[in-house]
Amino acid sequence: MKWLSKKSLLICLTLLMLVVVVVSMIVTTGMPVREDAVNMVLDDWTTEQVIDPPDEPYYSGEKTVYQLVMSHKVTSEMRGKVISFRTNDSYVDAYLTDVTGTPEDDAVHIYHFGERLKICDSPGTYTHFIRLPESAAGQVTICVETVYANKFMPSYEVAIGTQNELLFNYLRQNLLSGISNVAMLLAGVLLVVIYTVGRAKHVSAPETLSLGCLSIVFAVNLNCPLFLNQFLYQNAVVQYYVNYFSLFLLPLLAMFYFEDIVPDLRIKWPFYSFLVLECVLSVLHFTGIASYTRTVKVFSAALGILAVMFIVMIAKRYRQMEKINRISLLLLLAFVCSNVLFFIFVSTVGDQTFIVRTGFLLYLALSVVNGLRKLMVEMNRERETRLLQTLAYTDNLTKLGNRYALERDARKCVLERTSIVSMDLNLLKMVNDTFGHAGGDMLLQSAAKCMTSVYDQVYRVGGDEFIALLDGKDSDDLQRLYDRLKQKITEMNDSRKDYGAFSREAEFRLSIAVGYSAYAAGDSSYEQIMSRADAAMYAEKKTMHHGRSR
Repeated sequence: MKWLSKKSLLICLTLLMLVVVVVSMIVTTGMPVREDAVNMVLDDWTTEQVIDPPDEPYYSGEKTVYQLVMSHKVTSEMRGKVISFRTNDSYVDAYLTDVTGTPEDDAVHIYHFGERLKICDSPGTYTHFIRLPESAAGQVTICVETVYANKFMPSYEVAIGTQNELLFNYLRQNLLSGISNVAMLLAGVLLVVIYTVGRAKHVSAPETLSLGCLSIVFAVNLNCPLFLNQFLYQNAVVQYYVNYFSLFLLPLLAMFYFEDIVPDLRIKWPFYSFLVLECVLSVLHFTGIASYTRTVKVFSAALGILAVMFIVMIAKRYRQMEKINRISLLLLLAFVCSNVLFFIFVSTVGDQTFIVRTGFLLYLALSVVNGLRKLMVEMNRERETRLLQTLAYTDNLTKLGNRYALERDARKCVLERTSIVSMDLNLLKMVNDTFGHAGGDMLLQSAAKCMTSVYDQVYRVGGDEFIALLDGKDSDDLQRLYDRLKQKITEMNDSRKDYGAFSREAEFRLSIAVGYSAYAAGDSSYEQIMSRADAAMYAEKKTMHHGRSR
């Protein structure tokens, strides 16, 4: 069924993700007001670790509440400032208290982060900004309750400064990554635009759509760990959902892209298998049966198996691919391998995606150029086709349709509603002999202008012969149009402004013999109607010739 196609399912999943994100923005409240930056590190914190396993843990050995209590004496330099640090999968509360350790009942609660939602355990990753009042005294105590053991930290680097200082510093730290992500997002949008324009121009380039969507989702996912993401969303739950769903969409979009660029690649069963796995993992996670960490581990293992499968499948069809796609894939693979080597032998801290991100941006640049090239080639081809069609069906001198155009359009007409006017230009030979071919051309162009001012569809079917094709006209209508044409001829001969360089030549004048006929019972083709119109035209031409002879 059409609605069960791979792309339809992916569109539905994307829309579902957007609905979840929008709903989460509406229903989640209590998120802290933004304050941001890293100006000065605040040392000398007193810390205490409290491990408090619940009576009925969600997951044996993994879901345990790990709590860190940090305390620091409030000094005069700290009053009115903002303290800031970043946590992963942790709930945070801050108090002003006179004692070290867990706050007592008389403590002042100055900060809270993390609403305990029913559909997941983790409040996500967040950079906290805790403003200390000007009147703050005693100690500031921060309680960090971490959901997952592998995310628990025994201490945090806490920064202090003004809100603007912190904000500027965090954004500055994310500047290069943010710029590359924005570039990736814009490249994806450009590829989607190229696909849309190409579709309108009947250009086949499905890979621009799949790669464009992949690029957009990849940029969104890469942006999730950055402070810039928090600055944009102002909601940790929304960040959490965007990160989770964008991660799960990436392999599905990648499969679509490979299907578009690799000839004869079939992804039906890998796609549906992976889709089912992702749906199961999402249900397990958001019902609290499995943690984010555990579902992502399963996802990563399945993704590794899928990657090996696709490498083998693509390698078998590598030589069948377009040259630009082969080069681009090799370039991207080189960057991925470089990133892996960097991670293993150079550094395991900091941004571990910058090499892959750089390679993917180059890959996108090549794809954009290739997409634009395809679009321009097809548009030029379409322009040439239209030009050839115009030349095939248009009289070059008068710009009217020719005999081929008449036959084409006549076949489209309803015979019973068809009327034909036959017209023959008089004096053309005399004008050619007297004024040369320039005079003859001007006379033909003037005749065409005169005819088209009365009839909509006029065709030049011979040297001095013209046909007008009409729809739904009776004999009275045809007579009125005949009279209007004769009046127009008289007006042009009187004004002579349409005759150009020959306007002062008395012998240069317009004379047209006209005959017309409408459909009659028993007619089986438009040629029969035209035959009667020609007969009427020749009868008038004979009368006009005799008139000139006298």
